[in-house]
Amino acid sequence: MKKYTLILCTLFLGATCIAQTQKVKLGVKAGLNIASLTFDESELDSSSKTGFTAGIMVEIPMAKNFSLQPEVLFSQQGTKSSFSDLDVTNSNFKSIIELNYLNIPVMLKYYVIKGLSIQAGPQIGILLKANNKYQDNFLGYENHESFNLKDYSTGIDTSVNFGLGYQFKDKFYADARYNISYSNVFKEGDVNHFINNDMKNRVFQISIGYFFK
Repeated sequence: MKKYTLILCTLFLGATCIAQTQKVKLGVKAGLNIASLTFDESELDSSSKTGFTAGIMVEIPMAKNFSLQPEVLFSQQGTKSSFSDLDVTNSNFKSIIELNYLNIPVMLKYYVIKGLSIQAGPQIGILLKANNKYQDNFLGYENHESFNLKDYSTGIDTSVNFGLGYQFKDKFYADARYNISYSNVFKEGDVNHFINNDMKNRVFQISIGYFFK
């Protein structure tokens, strides 16, 4: 944890030193997440889960057509999954894994034309909440449970973002990103909690923002 914090502080400090004579913009943003978890389990039918993201952003001009945009975002992620036993009548289960993160992306932006930028950059996510809401229907009898998965989690998510952004003339901003995690959400699997140790985050995000000047 200390290592990741040191890396982020170094990035922010370096960007500030380079851009101290440039015009820095502070803004806020909010948007929609379409999230999922990738995992190797053929018996489960998984689907995406929608969530909310919001936070602050700073755009720092670096060189001609290049800017650095660090952000701090609250992000709702996770996945939905279901399973039906064809050999047993009225037997199925559904679960929703809810993951809340404090994400810190650092995006490098290149303006292809005025207003339009392509973006890429690393991201560190600090897990705030991990729950699994479970519904089981066996022979017509329903059972509802909720599991706290925090103790099973790795706590830190490392990933990379790719996307497009557009800066409107009237201070408004919009972007679309795809986030690919290369670290596992859980440090161990548990069949009783319907989690695998190879689950990784995938998030498509659309957001709008506003820069103060």
